[in-house]
Amino acid sequence: MSAPLETSLNENSQPRPLGKRALQAALFGLATGLLLAGAFALDPWAVAWVRENANGTGRWLAGRVSFWGDWYGVLAIGVALWWWGKKTGSATLQRLVVIMGICAAIAGVSANGVRAVTGRARPFSKAAPGWYGPSKGLRVWTKGARDFQSFPSAHTSVVAGFLAPLALVALRSRQRKVRVCGVSLAVLGTGLMGWARVWAGAHHLSDVAAAAVLGLGVGGLVLSHARFSQGFAFLSKSG
Repeated sequence: MSAPLETSLNENSQPRPLGKRALQAALFGLATGLLLAGAFALDPWAVAWVRENANGTGRWLAGRVSFWGDWYGVLAIGVALWWWGKKTGSATLQRLVVIMGICAAIAGVSANGVRAVTGRARPFSKAAPGWYGPSKGLRVWTKGARDFQSFPSAHTSVVAGFLAPLALVALRSRQRKVRVCGVSLAVLGTGLMGWARVWAGAHHLSDVAAAAVLGLGVGGLVLSHARFSQGFAFLSKSG
């Protein structure tokens, strides 16, 4: 059983052709542009919809998802998965969980840095809608500064960064159920947090869309590194 695994590790460590990587980057950029353009176009509609339809129960649920689904939830799930990998002797699962945690941290820190510079007003803040730049967003410890830290959503970027490696690794599998489960978990988890942030009135639709792209991009970049990408090619083996 050791020979196939060793072979798969060697195969997985081979760098992708430059042309293929360039094409993938171009397609990712195109898809990102279309997604963000659509999200920005729908921002006014989404804000109006939330104002008219968000009730007490929905707001309460969105608040709980926002609280427990951020670092608390990511940390709890990560520790549980790592412990399960240790208990079952799966070093691969443990390694994947570590990578997921690294991606979540990078995505979250990056989102916080960007939103402090963009200075976008939150949809339900008292400030007029707009982009105020660092003059407002960088006032981190000033009262009301958080009203100008809307773009992108740090909560959503953390969840997306955490789940992106799981989805990207699952997509390498030849087993359909592995691909479906991995991608579905990532989409549902990120989508749930995105919904919660919009429904709570804390973010625009484009804020969470950009955060999802950020998390996915971080996951792809980290996994593209040779040292991180090794060890998962065996998932593509059937049986």
